[in-house]
Amino acid sequence: MGRAGHRRNWSISIIVGVAVVALLGLSGCAPDVNAAIISPGLGAELEAEAAGQELVIEPTAVPPMLAELAPEAITAGLPDELAAALATANPENGATLATSKGCIGCHNLDPAAVMTGPTWHNVGDHAIIRVAGESPAEYLHQSIINPNAFVVPSYPANIMPATYGEQLSTQELADLIAHLLAQTGQP
Repeated sequence: MGRAGHRRNWSISIIVGVAVVALLGLSGCAPDVNAAIISPGLGAELEAEAAGQELVIEPTAVPPMLAELAPEAITAGLPDELAAALATANPENGATLATSKGCIGCHNLDPAAVMTGPTWHNVGDHAIIRVAGESPAEYLHQSIINPNAFVVPSYPANIMPATYGEQLSTQELADLIAHLLAQTGQP
């Protein structure tokens, strides 16, 4: 074998050596699946572990989906007249109202679209947990007629008009709420 062959073998050896060292270095970066994760309860967990106590960590609860709720749980807290109108509401008319009243200028069904108002993607499911103690329909009703009662974090207050309670009839409110409640279970 000539000089060129030895140089080639030597170069290949260096490349292989560097690759092995890099792989060994990267394998040290693999996360430890049993390591404690930074969380609000980490301090207490570490103290319990240091004291030799058994740690029982509950998984994060998965919020319920709108389809899992009984009808009365969805409409709890609504004025009787609105609850009755919601029973016969037309979600398609609600979609038309969202366009004609300008709602879609600030809200969108696309979760990736950044707009002035929060997305309506899966809003029916999100409404379940948005405000503690409010049913999904009650939350949506309050959001329409009193939009500053609860402002979704990261969105500005005092942007949505607070006049829809006077502008919309009870049936129109019910139709719009029905349209929003229909936005569920989408990936």
